[in-house]
Amino acid sequence: MNFNGYTPQTLLPILAVLAVIIAILYLLRVRRRAVAIPYIGLWRDVLEKSSHRRFHDWLKRFISFLICMLIIALIAVALMDPREEEDNSARRHAVFIIDTSASMAADSGREDCKSRFDCAIQDTREHIDRMKPTDRAIIINASGIVSAVSGPFQSDKDALQKTLATLRVQSSTLDLTKALELAVHLSAERDNPEIYLFTDGQFENAEELSQTLPRNVAFEQITYGNPSGNLSITAFNVRRYIANRLGFEVFFSAHNDFKVPVTAKLTIQTLADDEPIFEPTREHETIVEKTLTIASGSSELRLYDNLTLKSSRMAATLEIVDPPTLVDPMPIDDVAYAKIPDYAKPNIACITPGNLYLEAALLLNENYRVSFIKPGDPSILKGDQIDLANLAAKYDIAILDNSYRNLPNTDMSDWQGRVIWINPAPNNSPFKSKEVQSPVIERVNSKHPISRWLSLKNLNISHANVFTGIKNDDLVMRAIEGPLMVTKNADNQRMLAIGFSLVESDLIFRVALPVLFINAIDWLMDENSEPLRGFPTGNAWHIAVTGNASHVDVTRPDGTVTQNLPVYDHSASFYGETSGFYRISSPEKTFEFAANFANENESNLSRQPATIQGRIHMKPTLMDEDEDEETSWLLTLLSKLPSSSQYIWVLALLIAMGLITVEWITYHRRWTV
Repeated sequence: MNFNGYTPQTLLPILAVLAVIIAILYLLRVRRRAVAIPYIGLWRDVLEKSSHRRFHDWLKRFISFLICMLIIALIAVALMDPREEEDNSARRHAVFIIDTSASMAADSGREDCKSRFDCAIQDTREHIDRMKPTDRAIIINASGIVSAVSGPFQSDKDALQKTLATLRVQSSTLDLTKALELAVHLSAERDNPEIYLFTDGQFENAEELSQTLPRNVAFEQITYGNPSGNLSITAFNVRRYIANRLGFEVFFSAHNDFKVPVTAKLTIQTLADDEPIFEPTREHETIVEKTLTIASGSSELRLYDNLTLKSSRMAATLEIVDPPTLVDPMPIDDVAYAKIPDYAKPNIACITPGNLYLEAALLLNENYRVSFIKPGDPSILKGDQIDLANLAAKYDIAILDNSYRNLPNTDMSDWQGRVIWINPAPNNSPFKSKEVQSPVIERVNSKHPISRWLSLKNLNISHANVFTGIKNDDLVMRAIEGPLMVTKNADNQRMLAIGFSLVESDLIFRVALPVLFINAIDWLMDENSEPLRGFPTGNAWHIAVTGNASHVDVTRPDGTVTQNLPVYDHSASFYGETSGFYRISSPEKTFEFAANFANENESNLSRQPATIQGRIHMKPTLMDEDEDEETSWLLTLLSKLPSSSQYIWVLALLIAMGLITVEWITYHRRWTV
C-alpha cells in the first residue's frame, strides 16, 4: 500500500490526541439544573424507571463514541490517500510513447483532428479511458529528449489524462531509439507488457529498431499522416556591419519540397521586447516584404542589407501565394526569429600628443564618440601624473598613446574600467616588460577576438617592449623575443597592451590598423562582431556567459524559467526545444538570443511513414472489452465511481459524510439523546 498524502507516522500521534480528547468529553457527565418539584409521586416514577434506562443510555453514548472514532479514522484515511501497490495486482502494463517531434505538427489528413499530434493525443485518451482497474500505464514524451512524464506505472486515469494535456509539439527531431530503449527498460519483468507508439513514422532504420523489441512485449504502432510536400525556412540570421554597427544585414534561406514550383510571400517584421514568439493576431511593423519563386526540390537564398529597425527582435514568416490551392501542412517551420545584439556608442578618451594615424583609425568608425586630449591637459592630471581612476570613471574606454614616448607617468591606484596601452614605458603600466630591438613576429593567436581578420605575421617593428608573465589565453601576438600584444581581464579591469609604437612600425600603412582598434574596442565593450545566428533547436546549447557569474537563470519563450543553471568555464549548457527568444540573466548582465527550428530532414514530409514490427507480433490486449477477469471487490466498487473519484480516500470521505448525516438525523429525532 502506498500513501500519497500524509504518512501514518505523521497522523497517528494526532489521532491519538483527538481520541483522548473525545473520550474525556464523553466521560464528562452533564451537570443537571436543580428544579424544585412539590409532588413526590413524580420522583417515585423516576426512581422506578432509572434502573431500566441506565444501561440503554450507556449503550447509546458508547455507540455515539464509536461513530465519532470511525469518522476520525475515515478522515485520517482520506488524508493519507492510500493506494494499492502499483504492480501487485496489475493485469497489464502499457507504455504509451507519444511522438512530440516537429513533424507531428503537420496536418493529419483526418477530419476529427487537425494535426498529427492532436490525433495522437485523442487516440491515447481513448486507450486510457478503456483501461480497467487492474491495468497500469505510463506515458513517455519522445522528441529530442525522451522522458517518462507521468511518473511510475499507475491506474490513475485522471492523472494520466492530465499528463497528456501538458504535452506539446517540440521544435526538434525524434530520438526513437532512446524512446524504445526506455520503454523496454520500464516494461522489463512486468506482467503482460505492452508498448504503444503514436507517431507519423518520419524516422529511419525501422528494421533496426524492430530488433530492439523483446519477444515477450506486445507492440503496436499507430501512424498518422500521408506523404506531402512542404515549404520551410532553413536559415534566418542577422549581423551588424563591421564599420557601421548601427546598420545590419539579414540572411534568409527557404526550401521547397513540393513537386511543383511555389511562389511565396516573405515578410520580415519587428517584434516588441515583450513578445518572445510571433503572434499573428498582434500588429507588427513590416521592414521587408518580398515575393519568392522557389523551384521544386530547391532552395532560395536571399541577402537584405541597409535595413532600418526599431526593435532588436525580428521574425520572418513565409506564406504560399501560388498555386492558391496549395496548403502548407507544417506551419512550425514557416516562422523564424533573429536577434540583433544591442550596441551602445562607446565614449572614448584618447590621450595622445597628436598621432594622426591613430586619430584617423578611430574617426573612421562613426559609432565612436572620441575625445582627443593632450597629455598636459589639467583635466586629466593629478599632480604631474595622469589620473587613470578619474579618466576611467568618465569614459567607457581610455587610450594612452605613448607612441612618441612623451606621455607622463600614470597614477594607477584604485582605478576600474577599460584601457588600451600603446607602447607603455616600463613600470608605467600593469604589465611588466623589457626592451628589444627589431622583434620578429612568431605567431598570432587566431582564437583571440582582437586578432579576428588580421594578418600580422610579416609586421615590421623597429623597437618594442615585450611583456612577461602572460597567460596563453591573454596572448594576442607574440614575437620570438616575447609577447608583443596582450590582454588582461580581472578585478573590474579590462586592458589591452600594445608593446610597440605605432609610428615605429609599418602597421600605420595597413588596413589592419583600423580593424585592430575595431576588434579591440568590441572586446573591451564585450561586443561580438560575428553574425548572431539563431541557435538550432533540438540540440544541446553551450551559451557563452561573460563575467564571473557562477549561475544564470534561463527564461524560455513559453515563459518557463530554469533558475540557478550552473556556469562552467564561462559557459552555460542546456537543451533547447522551443523556437523563439531566450533570455539569460546573471547578476552582472542580461542578454537574449533567438532559437529556430531549421531541420530539412524533419521538415521533409514526402517520405512514406516507416513502420516498426515486433520480433514476434502480438496484438496488445489493452483495448479488449470482452475479457472476463477477476478483480477485488474494492477495485470493482471504485471502478463504479467517476474516473476522477476512483480513489480509496474518496470512498472514505463519502462514508464519513454518510455517518455524520446519520448522526445528525438521529440527534434531531431525539433517538440518541
